[in-house]
Amino acid sequence: MQCNKVATLLTAALAAGVTGSSLAQGSSDELQEMRSELSQMRAEMSQLRAQQQGDWLNDARREELKGLINDVMADAQARGSFLDEGALAGIDDKGKVFIKSADGSFTMNINGQIQARYIWNNIDNRADESLSGIQMRRVKLGVKGSVGDGWGYSLKIETNRSGGNNSMEEAFITYDFNDEWSMLVGVDKLPFARQELISSSKQVAVDRTLVTEFFTLNRSDMVMFEYEKDALMARFALSDGGNASWTEYNADASNDFALTARVDYMVMGDSFKAAGDEFGGVENDALYVGGAAHYQVADKSANPESGLAWTLDALYKTGGLGLTAAIFGNHTDSSTASDTDQFGVYVQGDYKLTKTWDVFARWEHINDDTAGTEDLQAITFGVNNHITKNAKFTGDVVYIYAGDNPVAAGNFINGGELSSGLGLTGTGFSDAEDQIALRLQLQLLF
Repeated sequence: MQCNKVATLLTAALAAGVTGSSLAQGSSDELQEMRSELSQMRAEMSQLRAQQQGDWLNDARREELKGLINDVMADAQARGSFLDEGALAGIDDKGKVFIKSADGSFTMNINGQIQARYIWNNIDNRADESLSGIQMRRVKLGVKGSVGDGWGYSLKIETNRSGGNNSMEEAFITYDFNDEWSMLVGVDKLPFARQELISSSKQVAVDRTLVTEFFTLNRSDMVMFEYEKDALMARFALSDGGNASWTEYNADASNDFALTARVDYMVMGDSFKAAGDEFGGVENDALYVGGAAHYQVADKSANPESGLAWTLDALYKTGGLGLTAAIFGNHTDSSTASDTDQFGVYVQGDYKLTKTWDVFARWEHINDDTAGTEDLQAITFGVNNHITKNAKFTGDVVYIYAGDNPVAAGNFINGGELSSGLGLTGTGFSDAEDQIALRLQLQLLF
């Protein structure tokens, strides 16, 4: 409307100017005045047009910005609508899913592990000399976190590799008395073998050594106290005994009592964090030495067995090289058979070739004084490809010299040195021939 008004005035002015000029030729002052008015009206018209165009651009930009804000708010509401006010959720720098309160007093970290394997196993003179297949070795889902004031928790469910049944692998409560002392109550690994205490997700080879599987105490119902300060870490546990998790207090598998103690010392290194795996590839040299002892008394069962087990170990890392060595001993008192003494040792090395590739090899030996048995020896070598932070491929070959009669089960020690969980066949196979296994594993953590 304003544009039309200006145009009308402009036309009228021009007409008036022309008429005036025709009739009287006007004076020069009047002509100059008309020209000035015409210039002013033209300026007003340009200003009006610019204002209208600017308003249109601002409106368009305003609508675009409003749409963008609505999209962002809708996305945020979809992501966080399940949380209470003030709660946070996301993925941390380790790729773990977490939920926590705004003040950090409550935390929950969700984690999982999948290990899928292909295994080829060969023993001469066995009815089926070669056996092969795919095995879901480990499938686990767990949650852990804190509930404020020093209290923490951990729950982990595992799937049995044979049949796929689910069971609770570990469940415990923790409490931090201060920066140095803490307590654990529940089902967890006894503080004994170094390699057993390192997560199955961070092993150098496809699985732990035969020696560790033979002498491990595994999990138990227990109360454990831990002390850590500077270069010293010490753990003390009162439990139901080795391999006695989820047992009733009056069950045969539950011992009168069992005591386990482990001490670790950091000779060199920045922290105990580097001892969480056995891989090479460190900026600063690290050396950890440790030892543990376990004593248990059992008299509830029909065939009670008591005994003493011990271990000494060391872990050294320098540059791309990681070296591990451990020795084990076990003495068992049996009420129905002869007492036994068993010993085991292994040496393992890993070398990081590149950022993603490393090679490894190890030798191990188990000695059993049971009459008629022969020492067992094994050699393993292989390669790792760390595809991503959470995905890893491992391939190795295990060769076992079993002798004429392989070692027997270790009474209260695990005795699982040839278990299918390692991709091997159990003790007592015919003719006691040597055994070789090819193991290929893909692991994913989340």
